[in-house]
Amino acid sequence: MSDNPVVVDTEQCLAISGILPGLLIRPEFLVRPFLNHPLERETRLRMLFYSVAVCHQTRSLKSDKHKLFGWDYIEKVFLELAIGNSMLLHAELLNSADTETIAQHLQVAFSDDGNILHSTIDRVNERANLMKELSSFVQNRFGGSFSSLIKEVNGKLISYGKGFYETLGQTAAFSDPMRKKSSFLAKLLIDSKLFAISDRENYFPIMDYHMQRVLLRLGCVKVMDNELAINLRNRVPVTSDLAIRSACIEAMQILIFNSGIESWIMNDIFWSLGRSCCNETTLCTDKHCMKEPCTFQSIIQVNDHKNCSFEATCKGFRHDETRYLWEPMVETHFY
Repeated sequence: MSDNPVVVDTEQCLAISGILPGLLIRPEFLVRPFLNHPLERETRLRMLFYSVAVCHQTRSLKSDKHKLFGWDYIEKVFLELAIGNSMLLHAELLNSADTETIAQHLQVAFSDDGNILHSTIDRVNERANLMKELSSFVQNRFGGSFSSLIKEVNGKLISYGKGFYETLGQTAAFSDPMRKKSSFLAKLLIDSKLFAISDRENYFPIMDYHMQRVLLRLGCVKVMDNELAINLRNRVPVTSDLAIRSACIEAMQILIFNSGIESWIMNDIFWSLGRSCCNETTLCTDKHCMKEPCTFQSIIQVNDHKNCSFEATCKGFRHDETRYLWEPMVETHFY
């Protein structure tokens, strides 16, 4: 493998940046019940913290009954848990419960009929352990209060070991050095008006597998190593995604700087694109989206959705070998 198997194409990032200011978020997306339900503040915080803690590798998570997938299903379930005052949202109860009990409660919650045999949540013991460990941390450090955690970080992401990132980084669920879950949680807290950050320059771009796939196909990130490119197209599992994920974060920082769009808003654009328009099928060639309704069109104000908003500039649209690139297939709970 070459010394630089993955590089950022700055010129392509600049071209894509020119499209982004025209993509506006639908106002209704930010007033959905998950972000604005009139529950008590502490309950809303618990809901957000725990839902993000278990949100990784959700490809198989779905509800046939409600036609929901991945994160949309997580939102529905955790809002219902919050409304029902579930033990899954209480640090003290989770801290004292065993992993098997937490796992069973998760399986019941993520099933259409309450039967754990029909649950679509996988890696359930892993997710249960992440919730339990987070609960132990919050119980021991903040008396079980997420409000106290938010108060202590005082609007800072990084602050001499006591910022939002640094505090959460002491837990397994939020231990990702590239801070995907922490940044996603911060975004949800901001969107919910439960948190405001004063050091925006320290915000890390959210980088999950949908985002990586999109940036690779757009051509913002180029795979220079032929063997790696072939493995990505064939979805061969890899032991590390560091090179690609780091390059994708660098590319996203260029997009943010040149478009003037906040990082957490940029996530809504690229995540929704990868989830629906640029997935197993591609809108540009297959003329339909992976999800129905299309996530991108549900979030972004586009009326005519016959063509991808990036089609004119996208390298994947013009080159099959780029369009067939896939995100690194890696085992992780970071995203």
